[in-house]
Amino acid sequence: MNEELKIMKKKYGEKMAHFCRDNFPTILETDGLLLKLLLDNFEPSHDLYEDIIEQNKETEFKNYIYSLVDVEKDNKIKVIKTPEELLSEVGYNLYECKCEEDIQKFKKYYASGEELCTFNGGRLNRCYVFFAVKKNASDIKRKNFPNPQRQDTYGTSVLSIQFTKDKSHTLSIKNRYNHTVNNPDSTYSNNLDNIIDGLTESFSEYYGLIQQHSNGKFELRDYVRASDGKYYKYNLEIDNVYYCPNNIIIDNSEVKRYDKEKYLIFDYFILNLETKKIKKHIRENDGFIHSLGKIKKITITNRKDYKELLIYNEDGFIITINLDKDNNIIMVNNPYIRGIKENYLFYNRKCQRIYLSNVERISYDFMSDNNDSLEEIFLPKCETIGNDFLYFNNKLKSISLPNVTFIGSNFLWANEKIESVSLPKCREIKDNFLYYNFVCKKIDMPRLEKVGANFMTENGKLETINLPSLVSIGDDFLYDNDKIKTIYLPNVTHIGNNFLPENMIIEDVYLPKCCEVKHDFLYFDIACKKLDMPMLEKTGKNFMYKNRELEIINLPSLVSIQDSFLYNNDKVKILYLPNLISIINFKDFKVIKYLYAPKLERVSDISLLKDIPYCYTPLLKEYCNTEDLIFDCEQLSLELKDNLNRKSR
Repeated sequence: MNEELKIMKKKYGEKMAHFCRDNFPTILETDGLLLKLLLDNFEPSHDLYEDIIEQNKETEFKNYIYSLVDVEKDNKIKVIKTPEELLSEVGYNLYECKCEEDIQKFKKYYASGEELCTFNGGRLNRCYVFFAVKKNASDIKRKNFPNPQRQDTYGTSVLSIQFTKDKSHTLSIKNRYNHTVNNPDSTYSNNLDNIIDGLTESFSEYYGLIQQHSNGKFELRDYVRASDGKYYKYNLEIDNVYYCPNNIIIDNSEVKRYDKEKYLIFDYFILNLETKKIKKHIRENDGFIHSLGKIKKITITNRKDYKELLIYNEDGFIITINLDKDNNIIMVNNPYIRGIKENYLFYNRKCQRIYLSNVERISYDFMSDNNDSLEEIFLPKCETIGNDFLYFNNKLKSISLPNVTFIGSNFLWANEKIESVSLPKCREIKDNFLYYNFVCKKIDMPRLEKVGANFMTENGKLETINLPSLVSIGDDFLYDNDKIKTIYLPNVTHIGNNFLPENMIIEDVYLPKCCEVKHDFLYFDIACKKLDMPMLEKTGKNFMYKNRELEIINLPSLVSIQDSFLYNNDKVKILYLPNLISIINFKDFKVIKYLYAPKLERVSDISLLKDIPYCYTPLLKEYCNTEDLIFDCEQLSLELKDNLNRKSR
């Protein structure tokens, strides 16, 4: 191995040196040329070869290296159309933002928690900002993509195209999934021609935005090209800031190197080893820093497979943090902190285990960006949890929170693998609890009293549910569940919209204390045969809509009926409604044989009653067809009620 290859081996690893020897013999004939090409274009890293092989980029890498010395090659596309015309061909409208107000107009397209940092203000001071919006963007819904991919239909339906105002005009293409998917600031690998051929040159010609490093076509996942023309491997990207191994941060294409004797960069934190202070490169607060307390001493030990960072604080506690080879946090053991502040390790993506033995309170956005790593969490004393706890985590299979009493919105949102949830003391849960979970079969929360919207929405496996203390239920409760056959909620009084809709197998529903249900109660639940709700006073629209098996219904307290009550039901013959006062926009009484409603005084269309053979409505005498047989009708109604109660029991 000649001297040039020896240097390559030292800087890029032995396998890369062998690869270069086998694939670039012609370039190696010019002494030092290949080494210069590598050093000018790739920050030294022993991972480079492995990443090229893993991503099947050998051919592209070879072509790229050869293109650097092929001075005669010219593949420029003749530009005829403007950026607006080109983007229109692939369904986009292009807008240039010339003031802050122009930028804010596009915030409406972003889901809560996924807004671009661009909307925080000041971006026009250093960037030219454009938005490309799909012509049907408003019709592309976030909820239809439970497993977001950076370049799926929703993610690319709104693109922010930004060029830096320096000479390099470094490009960033930001999509609609800000911080939800990996590297959203590099959509289409920051190559405009990946959207439509010729777009790079079109921006160059019509807007004068000539990218200094736009000619190279080589792309490698988890690598970014900086303003010095080199590709750098990065661990994490946050708002166009890249955190790289070897104490390097690339901020809007500018490379910043930190002295390893004075600093340790781990995850997205900068630890000053001399002053023993820790800070972030980004602006947002992060509860992780607060959780360490005031640092007194730091030790760093290299273990076999990880680096151990011990932080001794002035309160006498030792906090253990394990780092992988690239200085990502993979484990935290913190016995010190009792209250976790907001955004704790918000952007961390590699932590596998976390132990917080004395934590009692957790604020919002706890590890919300840790998608596929966290496998174990220990919170034995925790009592309250804020919004977005482990939002988008998709690795955790079980969780036990023995003392938690309150949980905010989006708890373990879109976790598809969790099988076991233990919350024995929980009393209240806000919206989107276990939204998009597909494997949990049993829920047992003996003290739960109140749940918000979307409780276990789109859970296709849940078979057993035990919520004996539940009082109030929000919208879309168990929406899209088709495994539950029986539901017994003895203390529920209020139910929101879309309660258990489209469950095709549920047969028995018992809600003895429920007073009110909103729209679409048991909508399209075609198998339910018995419904017992003795305290129900008020229903919304579409109550038991298109249920064709219901035979027994007990609603003695019902006061008001709304549109599509029991619509398309073929088997309910008897309606004993002694407290019914009004019928609003009701459509279909065709199968009813007996209606006992002595207090009924308002009907939106009174002709609906004319086809009922036995109708006792004395306050509407013109349609009380048993008027001369009041005694017999009342006697019959009592017999029917008694029969109904016997069947219900």
